[in-house]
Amino acid sequence: MTASALQNVLLSRLRSPSALRRGLAAGAAWGASLTVALTALAAWQCGGVICIDEAIWLAGVSVATGILAIGPVAACGVRVEA
Repeated sequence: MTASALQNVLLSRLRSPSALRRGLAAGAAWGASLTVALTALAAWQCGGVICIDEAIWLAGVSVATGILAIGPVAACGVRVEA
């Protein structure tokens, strides 16, 4: 019974437009920062050369992972008013 109530509370938080925007923004920001870090690491290992196809692949995977993994965590991070 508690699990059912908890699920309804979490799903209602995720349905609000502000929570969706917050989740997308946080996930995209996390993905963008991970893309910059991994591209810089790859360039450093290759002697300063940035492979465009690798950077594009890293950007796609990082942003998608950020939205799917970090987005729901950020979307549920709302203040509970007493």
